Amino acid sequence: MVTISQFNEVVKEINESFYSLIRHPYLEKYIDEPVVDEDKVRFLYAGLYRHLPAEEAKMFTISSLLVQAALDVHEAVTLHKVTTDAGRKNRQLTILAGDYYSSLYYYLLAENKHLPMVRVFSHSIQEINESKMNLYGSDQLSYQEAMENMALIESLLMQNMVKHFGEDKWAAVMKDYFYLKRLLFEKVEWLEGKTYPVIQAIFQEADGPKEVPELIERKVEDVKDRLLKNSRLLETCTGFVIEHVDALFERTAWQEKVAEEG
Repeated sequence: MVTISQFNEVVKEINESFYSLIRHPYLEKYIDEPVVDEDKVRFLYAGLYRHLPAEEAKMFTISSLLVQAALDVHEAVTLHKVTTDAGRKNRQLTILAGDYYSSLYYYLLAENKHLPMVRVFSHSIQEINESKMNLYGSDQLSYQEAMENMALIESLLMQNMVKHFGEDKWAAVMKDYFYLKRLLFEKVEWLEGKTYPVIQAIFQEADGPKEVPELIERKVEDVKDRLLKNSRLLETCTGFVIEHVDALFERTAWQEKVAEEG
């Protein structure tokens, strides 16, 4: 039975390699380091390690983190007019940092002669960007449309990577887990007075503001139930998924308590 603790050392090694790769003294003066989602490290490595030598599975995982860092950094670039030299410099360096992270993922894959995976990455990045345009370009999306686009944004690259090795069951679990994680994040943010695309779509579906909390809970339970059902198809890794789900709800409960206490 696969458990979270089995990957602790791998996560540590991958994190160290990732931060060692992106380290650049000049950039560090002006922009924050990317934050690694350790759930993504564990899920992706768990979906890959049976098909690849350990070092190759780590390299693919690090490459995916570089892509995520590039996407996150580019998304943080402000579109507002910048009037100061410091502001312009920060924006330019932010864009360059995203390009730098992208070049690193391509370098890693090309150096190791993994051209088929380069195609997986490039197609995934294109689809993720299209989903972002769909999601953020309209405030009239249905919940189903918002959910599908957000699920692609949150985990499409990971899904396509494991599908490349025939792990469709892992792809389905990744899709549900990382969408659930995003939905719970938006729920906590909503309690703090902020509204993001999925919660906005739920508002449109509700008959009135009073129905929103109950509707959010129903959506959460629906995704959780589907996720746990799909996780049973992974057999020896079912416990691995359940551990992550339990930890996710524990963190969210604490965050909700903090948000409600203000």
